[in-house]
Amino acid sequence: MQHLRTATVAMMVCSGTLAVSCQDILAESNTTEGSETLNLEKEKQQSLDVDTVTLPSLWIEDQIIMADPNVVDKDGLEIYGGAAQLNPYAAISMLPGVDIRSGDAYGMSLSHRIRGKADRNIGETLEGLPLKGIGPGGGLSTLMDLENLESITVEKGAIDVDSGLGYGSDNGMVDMHILQPKEMAGLLVQQSFGTEDFQRSFLRVDTGTIKDIAKLFVSGSYTDAEKWKGAGDAPDGRENGAFGLASPDDHTVKWSIDGVYNKQKSYNYRSLTYAQSQNLSQYYTYDYNETITGIPSQDSAYYGFNYSDFTTWTLIGKLQTPVSLLGDGVLTFKPYYLHDEGNSYSGSGTTVTDWLVEHETFGGVLEYEQTVGIADIKLGYWYGEDEPPGPPTSRKTRTINSDGSLSFKAWERLVGVRDNSHFNSPYFGSEFHFDRFSLNAGIRYLWLTTPSLTFYDATGIGDVSYNQALAQATSEYFRVDGDTYGVFLPKIGGNYRLSDTLSLDAAYGRNYNTPQYSVGSRLLSYYKKGKTEAELQDMWSRMIKPEESDNFDFGIKYDLGQFTWDTTLFYSKTKNTAGTYYDTDLGEAYTQNAGKSQSYGIEMALAYQINERLKANLALTYNRSEFTEDFVAADGITTINAEGNQIPEVPEFMANMSLLWEIGDFSICPRVRYLGPRYADVENKYDMDDFYLVDLDIAWKLVERENRNITLKLAATNLLDKEYVAKSSAGDQTTEISGLSFTVGAPRTVFAMLQFEL
Repeated sequence: MQHLRTATVAMMVCSGTLAVSCQDILAESNTTEGSETLNLEKEKQQSLDVDTVTLPSLWIEDQIIMADPNVVDKDGLEIYGGAAQLNPYAAISMLPGVDIRSGDAYGMSLSHRIRGKADRNIGETLEGLPLKGIGPGGGLSTLMDLENLESITVEKGAIDVDSGLGYGSDNGMVDMHILQPKEMAGLLVQQSFGTEDFQRSFLRVDTGTIKDIAKLFVSGSYTDAEKWKGAGDAPDGRENGAFGLASPDDHTVKWSIDGVYNKQKSYNYRSLTYAQSQNLSQYYTYDYNETITGIPSQDSAYYGFNYSDFTTWTLIGKLQTPVSLLGDGVLTFKPYYLHDEGNSYSGSGTTVTDWLVEHETFGGVLEYEQTVGIADIKLGYWYGEDEPPGPPTSRKTRTINSDGSLSFKAWERLVGVRDNSHFNSPYFGSEFHFDRFSLNAGIRYLWLTTPSLTFYDATGIGDVSYNQALAQATSEYFRVDGDTYGVFLPKIGGNYRLSDTLSLDAAYGRNYNTPQYSVGSRLLSYYKKGKTEAELQDMWSRMIKPEESDNFDFGIKYDLGQFTWDTTLFYSKTKNTAGTYYDTDLGEAYTQNAGKSQSYGIEMALAYQINERLKANLALTYNRSEFTEDFVAADGITTINAEGNQIPEVPEFMANMSLLWEIGDFSICPRVRYLGPRYADVENKYDMDDFYLVDLDIAWKLVERENRNITLKLAATNLLDKEYVAKSSAGDQTTEISGLSFTVGAPRTVFAMLQFEL
């Protein structure tokens, strides 16, 4: 059930596959430890995890080394995370079927899709734990310094029953694995500089094992950069601190405690209208106003009124102990807690909206593993609880004065949380290993309870904190009660090795996404339009429900050593697809789970080891994502011709290509990413152009000794300075472009980093 990963060999992630550093492996293979590592990898090859798509092998001194193309290891994080080392999604951008787009070069404004499915409910975990909820805030996307990660695993299609915990797995899972304290003492110091006054300092200290009791690491970093257009910084002084305390590796009972603190402020980039996006030569650097004009309707576009500022901290733990029930078993308990608070400011008209965020996420996973004959079994239970926002609970409106100052106007909404979101999910998994065949099967059941909310009349309540406002609120508008939904999540998959060079994979699994909570932000406006409490409750419970998808995968892997070919065919059918649909009973169009859609396509990864120092990689993706039925427009009369059309923002074609070339103490890795045309509306009337980007990474080992390494790294993103539209706000059900926003990608950006390691 566990994902295979080759963390013991030196790898470089290039394109859709993991490229092994020939120089490092040749050096390691001359040692006893290196020989044992290669033998271990061959043993793993004989019992591959059936739900893991394995990397095409590389031929190194008559040895076949297998790896997982859906795992980005430590070397890959260093390359694709860039000099900023802030966002895990940048590090997975070259994997097949993964669509990562950014409005800046530092990873502060990223969107991701996996096999065309958007990240509405973010499928991301840290050590398999679902810390991130819905709504604004720090979350996991920029919580971790990538130097403190060992690897990132990406799951697509049929998700394992012991994975996918959290708000949804339908858009795939991105799981980050912490680089635990090292057995030996060590020091890592980095200093980076780059375009737009980018600067970043990072320090990590490992104590090594202390008197056979524990081992510890502590780290800290500071990052600052100006926006590449307009005024303001992004990030504007990101401060990050982390620690890890763990038992020594040879202890029978293993435990660990990890903590992260992150404080960051970031000014927004101004988006374009569709018309502006079609004229990039004029509007490419269009951004928020740099000065106050004295005209409130214009000053809402002042950069100082459009930013976010959040503080996030988390603690996670792990306790693993042997248990003898039917033999040698292992019992694991992993608790987690996250606190997120801050403000998101956005200007519109003559006012500024101040979205107050303060919420907690906590829970734990209890799991028992046991080997019985040819079967590995796993029995577990996840409990989680998450406090809104998601939907929004508190927003203030501030008036823009002629002198550029802000004054409190009113509470836009004040919503009390009577009960949080709850998740209860038992699961059972099993894995059987035969001679040439392995079988993976499991079931999981999820009981998901939506939050219960009370909407208050905030008239007369002043500019106080959220808790003070709740204490002063005396009059209720209405209440809505949460419901509990049950989702059955089976998974079955198999792997059959036809020969030493050819193998087949097949898998089926059901995934989910939590309900479309966006309707929660509209309930108050519907109440003021005359809807009764019963009708609002109907919106909250009857028309929102978990999204469910049935996913099928079929893979063929062909391995000739120097040349490898890895292909996966996939199909997904989704019900309860989220979108803005017309409700004939209530006479309103609102966001609900009422649509049906499907996606199908093919992912292909090819790798060719040209010689021991040069490797080429190519990853190709074709993805057809479409609604399977028409739906009624907001007016309740017009039929939207959605059936068979490509869903907005999903390109049919994507391609990645890269080379890894090692010359003495230098390594050079140029890369090309291509994103095909995509649409901004579900009727496919308005399109966005395709684009390709060229990136380059160079590393020079200035000093390489047993106890000291000094490396200089140079990198350039968008090397050819391409002007392009990176992403839009189009949702899956978007019908018109009015009101949509379009974000342009960053121009050429250059970094340099000096790294010192003991």
